[in-house]
Amino acid sequence: MPIRLLVADDDVNVLRCYQKAFASPQASSGEATLASLSNELFGVEGERPQQPVFDIVACSQGDEAVERVIEAAERRLPFDAVILDIRMPPGINGLEAGRSIRKLDPHVPIVFVSGYADVSKDELMQSVLPASRLHYFRKPLSFSGLAHDVAEIVYAARTAGIS
Repeated sequence: MPIRLLVADDDVNVLRCYQKAFASPQASSGEATLASLSNELFGVEGERPQQPVFDIVACSQGDEAVERVIEAAERRLPFDAVILDIRMPPGINGLEAGRSIRKLDPHVPIVFVSGYADVSKDELMQSVLPASRLHYFRKPLSFSGLAHDVAEIVYAARTAGIS
């Protein structure tokens, strides 16, 4: 089953890096989708596919991210995880977007990413509860490593019956 992922970052180059890192090398041929379906049909329940398949929705502002979560809820296709840059001028920042998203979907794991130290991890954990569904990564980061970590976060939530 593909991982539905919302990514919000105001830097188009960073968004491209996310899209490249989270793209399956097999996705264009459809093999990744077939492998995912095969695992779902014939694999052990809860088993992780070797190569996660991501369905990515990218946007460049916090308010747009909130809108995408609302749209996803209306379509009954919630996101499995949300990645938010903390700074996204000129609109609302990632912290505000995270608070709004948490009200709309109390279970979705939220991953905050920032290259600045103006918002501490503790402040994030206290502002967007529950802290157990929050994660924080500092830029610069390995986008492929982040893809792996996000897949693990989603699989853990699915196994726990949260997502």
